[in-house]
Amino acid sequence: MALTCIKWAKSAACAAIIAAVPQFAPAAALDADLAALKEAAQKGNWRAFDQLRPRFAGHPLEAYPAYWLLTAQLSKADPAEVRAFLARYPESPLSESLRRDWLKSLAAAGNWESFRAEHPRLVADDPGITCFALQERIARGDAEAEVEARALFNSPRETPSNCDLVFAPLADARRISAEETWERTRRLLAANQIREARRANALLPRAQAMNEKSLDRAAADPSAYLAREAREKPTLMARAPRELVLFALVRLARTKPDEASDRLLVFAPRLGSSSTEYAWGHVALHAAMSHLPRALDYYAMARDAPLTDTQLAWKARAALRAGNWKTVLAAIQALSPEEARDSTWRYWRARALRQLGETEAPAALLRGLAREIGFYGLLAAEELQVPVAIDWNVAPPSPAELDRIRAVPGVQRALALYAAGLDNEALREWIWAVRSLDDRDLLAAAEAARLANEPDRAINTADRTVQVHDFTQRYPIPHRDVLAASARQWDLDEAIVYSIIRQESRFMPEVRSRVGATGLMQLMPATARWVAKQIPVQPFNQEMLAQPEVNIRMGTYYFRRVLDELGHPLLATAAYNAGPGRARRWRDERSLEGAIYAETIPFSETRDYVKKVFANAWFYRHRLTGKNASLKQLLGTVSGRSANPSSAIAAAIP
Repeated sequence: MALTCIKWAKSAACAAIIAAVPQFAPAAALDADLAALKEAAQKGNWRAFDQLRPRFAGHPLEAYPAYWLLTAQLSKADPAEVRAFLARYPESPLSESLRRDWLKSLAAAGNWESFRAEHPRLVADDPGITCFALQERIARGDAEAEVEARALFNSPRETPSNCDLVFAPLADARRISAEETWERTRRLLAANQIREARRANALLPRAQAMNEKSLDRAAADPSAYLAREAREKPTLMARAPRELVLFALVRLARTKPDEASDRLLVFAPRLGSSSTEYAWGHVALHAAMSHLPRALDYYAMARDAPLTDTQLAWKARAALRAGNWKTVLAAIQALSPEEARDSTWRYWRARALRQLGETEAPAALLRGLAREIGFYGLLAAEELQVPVAIDWNVAPPSPAELDRIRAVPGVQRALALYAAGLDNEALREWIWAVRSLDDRDLLAAAEAARLANEPDRAINTADRTVQVHDFTQRYPIPHRDVLAASARQWDLDEAIVYSIIRQESRFMPEVRSRVGATGLMQLMPATARWVAKQIPVQPFNQEMLAQPEVNIRMGTYYFRRVLDELGHPLLATAAYNAGPGRARRWRDERSLEGAIYAETIPFSETRDYVKKVFANAWFYRHRLTGKNASLKQLLGTVSGRSANPSSAIAAAIP
């Protein structure tokens, strides 16, 4: 007998699980036993744990009881047992997690010899462990460790509290200068990482550091803090009060960029030119994200201040909305090389160059981009008028390829964990197992996931291929009859509906988000109750949202109402993720090209969502009709605010 298929009772997909997992008895109890083992370990009920653990001897999931036992008692664990586990399960995320926790335990105990031996085997970067290693190396007089510690201190990344054990001695010895500490503090405050900034501030001599109570006041009410500080004697500020004013200005700019601009004009003589230009860079950023007309003027006020990639990206986006192609190009050219390689900026650089009269350089950029799959790859191909060749008939994995993938221990563990309902553990195992596979093996793994009724893993795994693609795996069309009928009923583009479902739930009918959105189209409880009254669906309860036919019918109705309210599929798609009010506010005074509207959405999650939905829609249109769609036509033109459609139903839509 195999693990029971609790989630998919009576499903033919269970056969794939049964074929993939070795046979154990009693089968009906193993899923529940695994969950009970985990709970016993979490509660420290070792008597129950010891009774259940022998049932998994020789099982694909035998590592889990051993892992739970070791991690629960890691500070007291026999090092030989830990090493034996790591040696027995080298290709497992459990070993990586155990090694990471063990290294922290070894550092806390001062067992540096064992720490030095194990640290090089850690696969993923961990800043806390890095700082333990630096602490030990500096204590041994390793000169390179000090250089690395200073580089970490001056990097834009957050660091855990144990890194202060490395930074504090260097700051006390002036190996980390006060200027470096101020720069780190300023950077952290600008990123709204106030707790981290306090730790950096504590490295400064008490007489030089910012006053903690003043920092609290600036954080709580930046406008009031600035008004109070403006009444002080108008002389050039010392470093600590200057940084506090800069922090208050940046914090105010997050919600009220124009007010921050007015305040900055008052403080400029007291801040000095470089600090003033720094502040203008942040006012400009938030003005651009708020789509304020003066954003580019604020960027001009920043003059020679060094801008981050985020600030430059939003300078380019503000220029896109303004139709200022010269500034678009200048901002993109100022990006870091890594950021400039992103498909977004290669596309808009090519467009800017074309607008400014260049021909060869933009064509070369677009040709390279058109070979990529995705939103900007499709737009680039369209710019070049090159048809995108899509083969929907790629040969599926052979039985031998499937057998080989199902024999991979990590895949076996993932499928068994999914069957047992431990989805978080299963996801981690799956990602670890497929991380280094080539294209053919990725497609075999995607097929194994599909047969195991895990469509999200099938899609995500198929999405990872580089050269050999199976677009039927990437863009599946389940529930076709129900979806097509609902699309016809509410007069919707079937490709858009499929695209939204693919992005929202990856076709997992019972999936529930952290905030309670449920089912294929991820309906929120309040939205579902409202829709149930409109259609109507009576009697209705939230559990019904896990039924594909109910969820699709309700979700398509809701999307139709939002589309009627906003008048454009692009706005409706943005609204589906961020709400109708925001989607409406993100328009411009004048009409915008759809791609520019999408790229200038201020919420990164929604911006990514909208671009993916419309790229999905292009592929679904191709699959459903056999024809190449125009992505530019799908995106259309977003009318200006003056062309606001009737809002008669706006108040009714949740």
